[in-house]
Amino acid sequence: MLLLTFSLLSSILLVFPFSFEQPCKGQINASQQNSFRVHNLNTGKNYSTIQEAINAPETLDGHEIFVASGIYYEYVTVSKSLSLIGEDRSTTIIDGNGMGTVVYVTADNVEVRNFTIQNGTFGLYLKNSNNSKIINNTLQDGSYGIRLYYSRNSEIIGNNIYRYTWFGVEIKASGNTTLRDNSMVENEYTFGVNGNSLFDFINDIDVSNTVNDKPIHYLINQHNITIDASTFQKIGYLGLVNSTNIKVKNLNVQNNKQGILFAFTIDSSINNVNAKNNWNGLYVAHSSNISLSGNNANNNFDYGIKFFNSPRSTASGNNVDNNGWAGIGLFGSFNSTVDGNEANSNYYNLHLVYTNNSIIAGNNALAVKPGGYSIAVYYSHNNIIYHNTFATTLLYVETRNGTPFTPRNNWDNGLEGNYWSDYQGEDADGDGIGDTPYVVGENNVDNYPLMTRATFSPWPTVAIASALILFVSVFLVLEKKWGKDTFSIATEKDNQ
Repeated sequence: MLLLTFSLLSSILLVFPFSFEQPCKGQINASQQNSFRVHNLNTGKNYSTIQEAINAPETLDGHEIFVASGIYYEYVTVSKSLSLIGEDRSTTIIDGNGMGTVVYVTADNVEVRNFTIQNGTFGLYLKNSNNSKIINNTLQDGSYGIRLYYSRNSEIIGNNIYRYTWFGVEIKASGNTTLRDNSMVENEYTFGVNGNSLFDFINDIDVSNTVNDKPIHYLINQHNITIDASTFQKIGYLGLVNSTNIKVKNLNVQNNKQGILFAFTIDSSINNVNAKNNWNGLYVAHSSNISLSGNNANNNFDYGIKFFNSPRSTASGNNVDNNGWAGIGLFGSFNSTVDGNEANSNYYNLHLVYTNNSIIAGNNALAVKPGGYSIAVYYSHNNIIYHNTFATTLLYVETRNGTPFTPRNNWDNGLEGNYWSDYQGEDADGDGIGDTPYVVGENNVDNYPLMTRATFSPWPTVAIASALILFVSVFLVLEKKWGKDTFSIATEKDNQ
């Protein structure tokens, strides 16, 4: 009887074999059944989806999740400090099925390695995730490839980023990020960096990273150099950070978030550059004394030229036609000059926001997109605007202490103003200046509207306008001081 029982048990083991061994970290059979392809190497637990493995209560910070080859149609949110390791980047595929964020990382110290991530609005999105690593992945087909948003001290190494209709790799307020050996190909706006502080722009990005097989030149702490086709023969992307006396000229730049980036850079220039099909053609941020002249910045999605918090800068003699939003934008860039530019067929041809004491002169901004404006002014005052060709104007009405208020700007230089296509006044004396003022809006009047378009260079009168701005500013300061002193004397006399 005992022999019969043993024989029967042996037969069962042969037909249904199993092991009494406990799972051991690192021992993974990638051919396991489809429903248990995801493995926590620290606990030995197996799961049917990546998200299930992450969410499991036994999965803790520091654990490694191994994902066997296969296609995973899911959206993965990594909210723990984990390592997600694919078996093979070409055969371990996370697919968003055409929408959503395929891999969304919100924890610190996360690693994502050896995957193909595809078909989502966002391929891989790091938000408030510090000290994370994105290594040896292929990201393809969607709107955004890799986006870092307030995610510092990250590493992006050895990834391929293909065919994204918005951004390939976007780094926003994520300083001290390292990029190595990343290939970005056929993305609409392939690469870009932005932020609010100098630290946000201090990243370690070398020429091993490429845009359409051309190296990225992300240069920090450079001084007294010239960048052109002879010194930098191939440029996939060009950014200058914390630099001085940089001259960039005679380049063609396209298909990036910024055609050229200047950040925290002073006393520098960009001349004779063709910037097209970027998000912003030429982007100057947190800089000063920057000169942009003779450039063509056309067919960019947002701005042809954009100054952001960059005072005492100049845009002169540029062509900024046919951009998606605006031709030239000044944001918080006081004491700047925009003169002699062709700015047509944008929604805002010229755009001023929080910009004061600047000169806008001699620009042709007549033609606009349907519903657009030759010039739009937001929260800006004491600018001198003259010798321009305008069709329509937008003056943003602020609210101060609950009361609507339109800031005042000077729409002439004291002698001549602007040409307005809808001006209906007459010129009885034939001096080329309308006999009646042109009302731009509340608190804003062109006292000397031109009867014909100004065709002469504004340069002879820019100096006059600059002196006028200085005079007005000094006068206001002295008026405030004298008024205060007069009030004090009068008060003392009354109290005697």
